[in-house]
Amino acid sequence: MMNTIKGLMLKDLYVFKNYKSNIYFSLIMVIILIAIASFEIDVFTAGSIIFLIFFGMNSISTFSYDENAESDDYLLSLTITRKDIVIAKYLFTFFTSAISIISGIIISFIITIIVRGHVSGLGNALRICFIAFTSSSFLMCTDIPCIYKWGVEKGRMQSTIIPALLIFVFGLICSLILLLFSNLYNIVDLKLLFKYSPIICLVLNIIFYFLSYHISYKIFSKKSI
Repeated sequence: MMNTIKGLMLKDLYVFKNYKSNIYFSLIMVIILIAIASFEIDVFTAGSIIFLIFFGMNSISTFSYDENAESDDYLLSLTITRKDIVIAKYLFTFFTSAISIISGIIISFIITIIVRGHVSGLGNALRICFIAFTSSSFLMCTDIPCIYKWGVEKGRMQSTIIPALLIFVFGLICSLILLLFSNLYNIVDLKLLFKYSPIICLVLNIIFYFLSYHISYKIFSKKSI
């Protein structure tokens, strides 16, 4: 099973290879942008997030290739199961995002050290990167089930609506709780939450991927190819 999943992930990686000239160009432009901006402001956090947006979230584009090439039809005609395909997609998405933000952190750190001589508030900056990664995970974990349900084009339209609705509902619930229990705002220590945000983000990432995977697999297992 692991060899099958590894092979499926390599397949998606080869899709990126077809666009390597565009990726290299984007990489150079992002690095130049970060370097120029670093002369005026501390771009360590922003640079890391830009890497995540530019490169990490592009893993979703592999769905377009699979749909156009009808690769799922071919894969399912072999000994590959639907479960293998879904697991490989999620692992590829996670590792692409993780590598992107780690690369962004390293490159932004080096540029900031060279230009400014130091990185101010490194601990807080890394916590913000954790939060950004978790936000990205939330968006992709709502995007993937939508693509499995409605296809790439219609799925992307739905995936912009569903996260917005979820965020609205969550914000509304939080507002009602604070309105009903006004003392709660004084009890909750926001600085303490921020301090332990890496642990909170880790738990949220596990929840997002776990729920999203099971929803996607349930949809894909019932889908006729």
